[in-house]
Amino acid sequence: MADLITVARPYAEALYSVAKEGGQEQAWADALRVLAAMVADAQARAFLNDPERPEAEKVALLCAAPVTMDVKAWESFLALLISNDRWAAAAEIGSLFDEALRHAEGIVDVLVTSAIALDADQKTAVQSALDRRFTGRKVVFHESVDAALIGGLVIHTGDLTIDASVRGQVQQLARTLRS
Repeated sequence: MADLITVARPYAEALYSVAKEGGQEQAWADALRVLAAMVADAQARAFLNDPERPEAEKVALLCAAPVTMDVKAWESFLALLISNDRWAAAAEIGSLFDEALRHAEGIVDVLVTSAIALDADQKTAVQSALDRRFTGRKVVFHESVDAALIGGLVIHTGDLTIDASVRGQVQQLARTLRS
């Protein structure tokens, strides 16, 4: 997965620049979601993986989905994906594009994982701390439960992870003792 994200990042950044320049960020985001769904289909994947198929047919397949932005730019992007054999990274490109779009809108998605479900007061306290940490941005709070944490929280957003869990502290202690 990390390899696909590494491959996808320059495509997503370039597409976001093109979309922003044309004021069509949402149209590109929608088109990338459709593209991700198309390449997730088993028959489409088999077609795109077929070395006997000409690139033009593969591009034509992906161009079949209707888009609401500059069609020439979309077709050029798809031709580039096919010629560089990067079509498998479509979902990651879309995900990174959405992340850039949300960042530009001032939205921060935060996943808070705890050992047990947080009660209302705990959620409020965590939300307040996150609002202070990300001043001037809207924090969208997502919650998950992982009993393996034993206790505490793991907070994840983008490239930032804050591990304040018992499991994380035990792992850190073990690393310290080994060195």
